[in-house]
Amino acid sequence: MNSQRRNLLTTLISAGSALTAGILTVGAAPAEAQTAVAGARRRRGPFTSTELDTIINNAVTSANATTSPLRSITGTPRTTKMHIAIVDREGNLLAFHSMGDAWEGSKDIAIAKARTAAFFSSDENALTSRIVGELSEAHANDGSNGAGPLWGIWASNQVGITGGSSTRNGIITFPGGIPLYKGGSLVGGIGVSGDGVDQDDTVALAGSVGFRPGATVSNPAGL
Repeated sequence: MNSQRRNLLTTLISAGSALTAGILTVGAAPAEAQTAVAGARRRRGPFTSTELDTIINNAVTSANATTSPLRSITGTPRTTKMHIAIVDREGNLLAFHSMGDAWEGSKDIAIAKARTAAFFSSDENALTSRIVGELSEAHANDGSNGAGPLWGIWASNQVGITGGSSTRNGIITFPGGIPLYKGGSLVGGIGVSGDGVDQDDTVALAGSVGFRPGATVSNPAGL
């Protein structure tokens, strides 16, 4: 084999090795990198990119300032780690953000909470997932008649019988899902999951600032 052919073969082998390494690297990309790619391709729907960023950033800021009753240990308070989802009125996922070490099982719940708030609100009424839960639970709000505060959690992580699988994650009947409005019109919802339901709700409410229902909307949740 002459030197020219040998150099060409060496170049081809090196290129193939680099390509293989690149494919393996992409396939083994950490969750943070995959989230970044998904975020870059996210749908805008009724929101601008800046508005989506604002909602996510406000929620993350709140999560970083909210003490977790489930992660903290004696003498060491720790803050919440949340998954944050934004959907449009029809339930299409527009943006999703995962904080480090957030519960894996809460990904689907966050999306379902956002969809629950969007699906059961309208231009005339704003219903959060907390309100949907209070309306659907067959017991007093304090659970005194037997059911616990998370009654109905089994409805999460299910593909519904109506619509497509891309817009159905089950209905969540506990707090953390807030409808989003622009100009008094329903445009979607935000869902947060990753800690106690009250902490989820606090973070979701922070994310909804600037996108609350107007004075013409029935608002039993007091948003």
